[in-house]
Amino acid sequence: MGSARTLRMVFFAVFLIGTLGGTRLPAISHSDDATIADGTVWSIAAAGDSIMTREVQCFENEPAFMALVKSIRGADAAVINLEFNALRLWEFKGFPQAENGGNYEAAPPEVIQDMKWMGFRLFNHANNHTMDYGVEGMMESWKTLDALHLLYAGSGMSAGEAAQAKYLETTKGRFAFIGMATSFTPMSRAGETRPDMKGRPGVNALRTTTVMQLAPAQMAQLRKLVKDAGGEVPASEKDPIPLGSETFVAGPVNRLVSTVNSRDEDRILRSIRSAARQADHVIVYSHSHDIEGMNDLSPAPAHLREFIKKCLDAGADVFLVSGPHKLRGIEIYKGKPIFYSLGNFFMQNETIEPMPDDMYETFDLGNKALAGDFYDARSKPDPKTGLPTSYYPAQQDIWESVLAVPVFQGHRVIEIKLYPVDSGFRLPRSQKGTPRLADPALARKIIDRLAKMSELYGTTIVFKDGVGDWTERAAR
Repeated sequence: MGSARTLRMVFFAVFLIGTLGGTRLPAISHSDDATIADGTVWSIAAAGDSIMTREVQCFENEPAFMALVKSIRGADAAVINLEFNALRLWEFKGFPQAENGGNYEAAPPEVIQDMKWMGFRLFNHANNHTMDYGVEGMMESWKTLDALHLLYAGSGMSAGEAAQAKYLETTKGRFAFIGMATSFTPMSRAGETRPDMKGRPGVNALRTTTVMQLAPAQMAQLRKLVKDAGGEVPASEKDPIPLGSETFVAGPVNRLVSTVNSRDEDRILRSIRSAARQADHVIVYSHSHDIEGMNDLSPAPAHLREFIKKCLDAGADVFLVSGPHKLRGIEIYKGKPIFYSLGNFFMQNETIEPMPDDMYETFDLGNKALAGDFYDARSKPDPKTGLPTSYYPAQQDIWESVLAVPVFQGHRVIEIKLYPVDSGFRLPRSQKGTPRLADPALARKIIDRLAKMSELYGTTIVFKDGVGDWTERAAR
């Protein structure tokens, strides 16, 4: 931890000297009579996943794009999930790993500068792509974020550091930000430090275990099948049966049963409790593919709902989720909002290049194939229409999401504005994935769909003036 952190501090010092030319930074002042009352009204702008590979400041005169930028800048803090490695591949000293999060997500550092220009200051850095390029790739992203004075949470040189809250100072109070993931590659999980062993760099992971519970009749059938195949079963019918990578347990009904790892849960809850005493407002952001459920009208898995509510009870004011690349519903729990999935904000994952050989091998493409060949093989364009028939480019809901702007009074949410986002489902690959405020017809479609998903949790969202709207007053 010491040597890596020292390198980062040296880089930061060099950056400041080069940028400021030795100019003394102005002191941060806090007025003696400027206190944050319990009834302070404050807001955040919350966006989902960002797989961003192209600069966007060129759209500064485009109304539909700048409408979202205005809402981001208008909030007291803005947060997003950083789902790529910020690095220049030909200068990068590390390597793509044998294990990845489903793709190798990388982009030039300039795109983070553009995200800062848009108004984002808080970045969740715990997800399944954090270490596509190993520890070196993760640290390269840190270097870019540090140089731009941006806060990131959810990754670190040990599990303890990855779970630490990061703090943003504002005139509306001190924000604490905690990042985490339930979806991560096994190699990217940060390890705890021991007195006799240093920790392992990685992400703030919440491990989950899932077993298949079988009703008595099905459990009896499974025991018979295993015996008939020459396998061994436990003597007691109540004992679990391991079969390959799965575990089957006896229960009253057939269902999947998931639990969270108690050590990971304790580490995250302790961080939240501390942050609630150190800051005025606490934001927790998780990257969780497993929140998706079977379909739009499936509730979030019970073990995650239970964990999220423990986080809110521990002192978090809001819990944000990304990961499924799809919108999911909103729940209000004890006056605090849970966004079960914000969907995609930037989805420029077809302009990542170059790519490691592993991805080309997936589609039996040789060394003469380039990026255009790979993305065609993955999306399978229709020969007649040219439209993609496979993977994310063929799924319309992937390209429709919201920018959420909840407004709080003290520790209670009083209003939520949901700005419908169109990322260009039918645009060409070169233009797809940049967020814009949706036109009226698509806006209503997005908000109506989100409203139906939120009804699962007793949350009523209405479409008003082109955006989704929830208010505490209307919910009473």
